[in-house]
Amino acid sequence: MRTLFIILIIANAIFFAFGQGLFGTARSQLGRTTDLKVQTPLNPEAVKLGPGQFQTR
Repeated sequence: MRTLFIILIIANAIFFAFGQGLFGTARSQLGRTTDLKVQTPLNPEAVKLGPGQFQTR
């Protein structure tokens, strides 16, 4: 029983290391980049604030 427990602990540690990317790029990070390829232009004139939009009580 103790041997089975130790095998499960080792398998869990290996699976955790694989998920964190210890053996290469993690599957959750595939296809992600740190580059911003699409930048939306800022248009401050498009924001219209009028009376009654901000009410405090």
